[in-house]
Amino acid sequence: MATEFPQPQMDPMAGPEDQEGATVDLLDEIGTEVEETPDGGAIIKIKNDVKGPVEGDDFYGNMADWYDKSDLDKLANRYLELIEKDHDAREERDKQYEEGLRRTGLGNDAPGGAQFNGANKVVHPVMAEACVDFESRAIKELFPADGPVRTNIIGDQTEEKTKIADRKRDYMNWQLTEQIEEFRDEMEQMLTQLPLGGSQYMKMWYDEQKKRPCAEFIPIDNIYLPYAAVNFYTAQRVTEVNDITHWEFNRRVDRGMYLDIDTTPAVEEPQETRAKKANDKIEGRTFDDNVDGTRRVFHTYCHLELEADKDSDGESAPYIMMIDEDTSEVVGLYRNWEEDDETMAKLDHIVEYKFIPWRGAYAIGFPHLIGGLAAALTGTLRALLDTAHINNSATMLKLKGAKISGQSAQIDITQVTDIEGAPGVDDVRKIAMPMPFNPPSPVLMELLGWLTNAAKGVVTTSEEKIADINNNAPVGTTQALIEQGAAVFSAIHARLHNSQARLLKVLSRINKWYLDEQVKGEVVEDLEVKREDFTRTTDVIPVSDPHIFSETQRMAQTQAVLALDQQYPGVMDRQAVVQRALKQLKVPNIKELMPNIPEPEELNAAEENVAMSLGRSAFAYVHQNHLAHLQTHLDYAKNPVYGSNPIIAPSFQPRAIEHLKQHLVLWYSNQMRNYVQGALGRPISDYDVPAITSQIDKLFALSSQHVNQDSQTVFEKVIPVLQQMAQQAAQYQPEPQLESGDQALLKAAMAETERKKARDEADISLKAAQDRATNIIKTSDQQIKVALNTIDNLTDERIEAQKQNLEQNRMSNQNTQSAAQNQLDQDRFKHEQIQTALSALQAAQSKPGEKDGSKRPSNTTASKPKN
Repeated sequence: MATEFPQPQMDPMAGPEDQEGATVDLLDEIGTEVEETPDGGAIIKIKNDVKGPVEGDDFYGNMADWYDKSDLDKLANRYLELIEKDHDAREERDKQYEEGLRRTGLGNDAPGGAQFNGANKVVHPVMAEACVDFESRAIKELFPADGPVRTNIIGDQTEEKTKIADRKRDYMNWQLTEQIEEFRDEMEQMLTQLPLGGSQYMKMWYDEQKKRPCAEFIPIDNIYLPYAAVNFYTAQRVTEVNDITHWEFNRRVDRGMYLDIDTTPAVEEPQETRAKKANDKIEGRTFDDNVDGTRRVFHTYCHLELEADKDSDGESAPYIMMIDEDTSEVVGLYRNWEEDDETMAKLDHIVEYKFIPWRGAYAIGFPHLIGGLAAALTGTLRALLDTAHINNSATMLKLKGAKISGQSAQIDITQVTDIEGAPGVDDVRKIAMPMPFNPPSPVLMELLGWLTNAAKGVVTTSEEKIADINNNAPVGTTQALIEQGAAVFSAIHARLHNSQARLLKVLSRINKWYLDEQVKGEVVEDLEVKREDFTRTTDVIPVSDPHIFSETQRMAQTQAVLALDQQYPGVMDRQAVVQRALKQLKVPNIKELMPNIPEPEELNAAEENVAMSLGRSAFAYVHQNHLAHLQTHLDYAKNPVYGSNPIIAPSFQPRAIEHLKQHLVLWYSNQMRNYVQGALGRPISDYDVPAITSQIDKLFALSSQHVNQDSQTVFEKVIPVLQQMAQQAAQYQPEPQLESGDQALLKAAMAETERKKARDEADISLKAAQDRATNIIKTSDQQIKVALNTIDNLTDERIEAQKQNLEQNRMSNQNTQSAAQNQLDQDRFKHEQIQTALSALQAAQSKPGEKDGSKRPSNTTASKPKN
């Protein structure tokens, strides 16, 4: 059974009604002017009258065609003298630039070192290396592969402004990368010379024959400024030196740029500057004969007071005066401000690029910063090499009178030569000895290392430290290293960024004047770019970042953003963060890696049911009949064949709930607005007026009561159905569907949780093991102490027993010794008794023989008794 909606007091199925007197927002078109009328209306004036040299040929034409010849000659003579003084005032500056070029060593004429025959001419590469390194870094930032222009909309970012800025960006990128084919080469030449000259210049103009803008690098030695000038853009006059061939001069005459004067090809080449001569040695060029008829024309950007010019009324105004040096004639005189500009603001044609500003109009470069160090490095390196060469040379002292056989004293390698010595000389070392030159000094080696570090400290950055940053590094550390790395060159690159922005403004003005005349390629044919688009110059800027000048710094910044996104999940758009990281890694076709999210599309209720069943989202719109859509979606949801079918429900119901929510809140918004507008009798268009804001708020409060009653009546039978759908959706999708990036984040978070859990468990296990080990150690200590005490007690008892045993043994020994002594005494006594008896027996035997008088030999010998 279908859910039926009762009708409220006001028709809720009707969308917002068109009301008379409704306000209409007009697009802030470029080139439109709105004038209010007394009756409250407005008159819109569309200004498409962009004027340039094509339309205003009289204003932008060559004034030398009609200006008085004698007045022009006076101007030429006066300014030729001023130009000569400006040239002399910067003579010392030319020497500095020349010395910087020679210090690079590329021309094999770097000053310094010994002057003997065969002296070393090697040059330390610190100056050339610094220039090449700077140019390599700068060109990557100023001129990336995708183009040097990006959009920058200031103020309200309307759709029309965005479209205009986008097509301007695309067209100018095409111009600078393809149409102006010489632009990158000229830019790179300028960047290599910028550290040497301190200041260098780029010029852009429109070539009518090529039908496109042109770019040219102008070295500093071809720009003259007055001695009193403190800034290039505010100088009283700026002179550009043009050394052109006779063919180019005639080509400019044919285009109408120069007057057709009587000229002959120049025979002598214009005087070259010191820097030009030094550069010719580097390039290996030598002047032979001026076969091309090169001549010099001065383009002076100055302020003149020309009474004959009605557009300036004799007031001081900016002009461009072109003077041929050979004939001293003015060949061109042009107004240098835009037509209808009452302020007569000077137009820029030449843009200055500065290395390091100093006191005055000219900036300083490496010759000023490390010129002395470069000279010292070269001198030290040459001294070391000369010492090594001399020390290893075959130079010797020969004893006078010694003779070497042959016609020459030159001894080749592997050759054996006889030497005739003087009489009495038997050692060849007494005839000749090597010259005792000093070997290369270790002091010079240390000095060379110190000078190298001192010079590199000026011209290098801390990128090596930034390159070592990983994703786990603290954000503060990363930012600090970025600031440290940017300390040397960040200000220089900020100035390059500003100069590049000026150059883009010059190109925008050229496009505003000559866009319809230009030859466009196939790539930009589909761009609906118009001359009026270039009226505004603030919506396109250089793609370079004035704060960051290297890929290493930008990668460190991206890593810091990734770290912040991990630290504070949900704060930033994860997909945008990943896209920025992939773009920084130069990953091609990033869109293929990102999920394809279709754009919202307005569909009828049946198509929305089909889309949600197939897994696509549906969107509600204010003007739709929300109750009708709710009726259709709920009927579909309750149908067992469709919305309640287990095959369709898992995909349909979650999206249907979100879509039904949109219709509910939009129905509420329409009901509230209808009640309030019915009470006011007009649309709510002045809520921001403080005088009536409070009254409108009261009407909304009263209307809320009516809407609550309507909601209870209308959605009485809808709420149970929605609750049932929510329960079923929860069963089908127990967990919310995450995008791929969110899934990765969830997996990472779960992995981190598991890691922390495992670490906590390991910590608990380790703590328990430590406690067990501590208890075991304590128990062991106690056992050891008891054992030691027991051992001590046993030891004392054993010592006492041992003492007693020793005493008993001593007593026993003494008794034994006494018994042995007594026995010995008894034996001795017995022996003495036997001796005594034997003596007596012998005495008795000898007495009877003496009485007979007979003497008988004794055959027997009495033997002594044995003891």
